[in-house]
Amino acid sequence: MTSVVHSFRPDGSVMNLAKPLDSDIHWPTIASALSKLARFNGINRGPMYSVAQHCVMGADALANETGDSTLCAYFLLHDAHEAFIGEWPRPAVLFLADALYRMHDIPMHLVRDAVEAVKARLDQTIYRKAGLPPVVPYGVKEMDERMLRAETALLFGNNGLKNLAGRELPMPKLTGAIKPWAPMKAEEAWLDRLTRYLGIDWRAAA
Repeated sequence: MTSVVHSFRPDGSVMNLAKPLDSDIHWPTIASALSKLARFNGINRGPMYSVAQHCVMGADALANETGDSTLCAYFLLHDAHEAFIGEWPRPAVLFLADALYRMHDIPMHLVRDAVEAVKARLDQTIYRKAGLPPVVPYGVKEMDERMLRAETALLFGNNGLKNLAGRELPMPKLTGAIKPWAPMKAEEAWLDRLTRYLGIDWRAAA
């Protein structure tokens, strides 16, 4: 049996998150939502650094380093599911996993697996709408970790970088410094890269 999980669309109608349709993937809506979602739960000092900006800057870094528009396209879209379910910071997922383990003896890895399954269900529809296979290349996942290191260094300084778990990776070849953009700039940049890296005319698709 397929669950029904209703979630608002911008016009007040609802979609079923548990069974998203291609028609639910509306690029301007995704760009708008990602431009208003904060990385790091917005805990950094100063303005919000958005998920949309993260996706744009990582995609551009892959363009600088590889010239491979397919890798760039995957990076641009790799967090697009967050437009529907929000940004789930890693500490929050681990905190939830810890609570469920303590309360119900649910192994922590099962919670992480469930979170990944939720994201994957949305990703499958998003990638299909974009004309991409559902398997994300390793280079995209590695760039996500490299962007995390660069963002941590710029937003939280050396102390933040020192406290970041994971292996050391080279900093990405960015186009410009990581300085938080206003939401409108991030939204427009995300849509611009949608056309640049995927050839999608989002105005026609709107």
